[in-house]
Amino acid sequence: MNPPGVYDKDPTGFFFIPTYNPESKNFHIRAAIEDPRPILGHEGIPGHFLQLSIANHLSDEIRRQHEDSVFVEGWALYGEEMLMRTGLYPNNSPAQGQILRLSRYRAARIGVDVNLHTGRWSFEQAVKYFMDAGGLDREAAEGEAAGAASSPTQKISYIIGKWQIMNLLGRYKDRLGENFRLGQFHDDLIKNGSLPVSVIEWILLDDPAAVQQATK
Repeated sequence: MNPPGVYDKDPTGFFFIPTYNPESKNFHIRAAIEDPRPILGHEGIPGHFLQLSIANHLSDEIRRQHEDSVFVEGWALYGEEMLMRTGLYPNNSPAQGQILRLSRYRAARIGVDVNLHTGRWSFEQAVKYFMDAGGLDREAAEGEAAGAASSPTQKISYIIGKWQIMNLLGRYKDRLGENFRLGQFHDDLIKNGSLPVSVIEWILLDDPAAVQQATK
């Protein structure tokens, strides 16, 4: 997607939709053919499109400009599984299996990200790990490894962000008790922009401990 510029008066964005071979064995293409709902949930609603659209319309200039990738990617990954847990995908459906496969290769990103950028692994070792541990075909594995090599820490942000959001969800639920509502948690979570989860935790729970620990 090519979004409009931050200060563009015209809010129009546009998408590049690539052509593809329906016989392709590429992991990502096969997933989209099998059931597009998980990727639509990640990239669209309630994922990136919804969250970033809200963030881009905040009145506070600093919050509107800030983009913490751990929160942004964590929210989109959290949303994939959340949609499954709340019943969007039928039991034993291809979409449910896809969520598990997607989680598997996102977890493999951690090993690749760390080992590539500490110099422990070569590019080929990263590709092989994506294939063996992540369940990817070579084409998809090479693409993932190239992305990890060119953007340090971006790949690891998915699982870290999801874990932080899940941890915050548990604390939020404990605080509200019988008054807890999942939809309200989501509203409270994404209305503040793409901030670090530690800052959002401070806003939602009035607890600055995570921010204080991060700034020691």
